Amino acid sequence: MAKTFLLPMSVKEIDRLEIIKQLLHREINGPMAARTLALSTRQIRRLKFAVKKNGARGLIHGNRGQPSPNRLPDQERKKIAAIVSEKYLDFSPTFAAEKLSELHGITHDPKTIQTVLIEADVWTKRTKLKKEQHRSWRERRPAYGDLVQFDGSYEHWFEDRNGTDEACLLAAIDDATGNIIPRAV
Repeated sequence: MAKTFLLPMSVKEIDRLEIIKQLLHREINGPMAARTLALSTRQIRRLKFAVKKNGARGLIHGNRGQPSPNRLPDQERKKIAAIVSEKYLDFSPTFAAEKLSELHGITHDPKTIQTVLIEADVWTKRTKLKKEQHRSWRERRPAYGDLVQFDGSYEHWFEDRNGTDEACLLAAIDDATGNIIPRAV
């Protein structure tokens, strides 16, 4: 009896497998498969060969399920977690990374240290506290003329003509409507 196993595949890979199976059963030709999958005919030939040789596993990238080559070795991860939990428990990951570099010769990015500490349950990522709203929104007054807001701007509006220095330009704004109240003084 043949062994059966589950093979994790994305929807895109399953679609590719169906098209390549049709190609192998000669239901469609290479150029048609290439158009359907938006690939070149050379790529279709490569996929066809991979499926013939390895079955559905031929469509899956060979590094799937493998640890990243950039991943820290488990021994070093444990060492970092042990040192920080023993000596620098109340430090932030950035400060802990600096101390690990200075005193222990372990030089890694603070983000890497943070990831190691989170995985080892030594440090928990704290969410930012929401700041209280600086100002609250005030409802507008219900009737015209209930509240008139004035705003002034001191400038040399008359360009120092006739001995004038600065003058204040006043704007009166009704709170209920938001309209400028025209008035000349």
